[in-house]
Amino acid sequence: MDTLRNRTVEELRELQENAEEIERLALESQEVQELQLEREMALASNRSLAEQNLKFQAPLETGRTDLSSKYEELQQLAERCKEQKAKLEKFAVAMHPQTLLDLLQVESQKIEEESEKMAEKFLEGEVPLETFLEQFSVMRKLSHLRRVRVEKLQEILRKLETTSSSFQLILPAGFRLS
Repeated sequence: MDTLRNRTVEELRELQENAEEIERLALESQEVQELQLEREMALASNRSLAEQNLKFQAPLETGRTDLSSKYEELQQLAERCKEQKAKLEKFAVAMHPQTLLDLLQVESQKIEEESEKMAEKFLEGEVPLETFLEQFSVMRKLSHLRRVRVEKLQEILRKLETTSSSFQLILPAGFRLS
């Protein structure tokens, strides 16, 4: 703006009416030149950053796709894990020694009743001797096997209970064996 200081009042009035000259002087001023240079540098910097960002776009998209598929896979595995856990818990309950004992006792009682019915049918003459001997001996054998297994399992459970209760006495208060 030093160029305006050297002008007369008359020249400044003429300049005031000449818009083109005002624009030319403004564009040639040091401040505007510096701002223009800063603007161009900022644009160049932004363009360079944008180009660098574009280089990362393909790997980023690939990574997103991979991450999405891995997340879906994880969800499926988690769901399968929950299902397997539920099956395992169900199996664990079914395989609990007391449950096994109860089931074995029921089955033992069933085969015992079936063999008694077979004997009654034979005595009433409804079943021939050969059929009776074949079926009755199989049923009695199975009945005896189951009775022995029931007794053995009861013995094991009694031992577990006494062992578990003696451990309860040794363990500090608050500790339990489940």
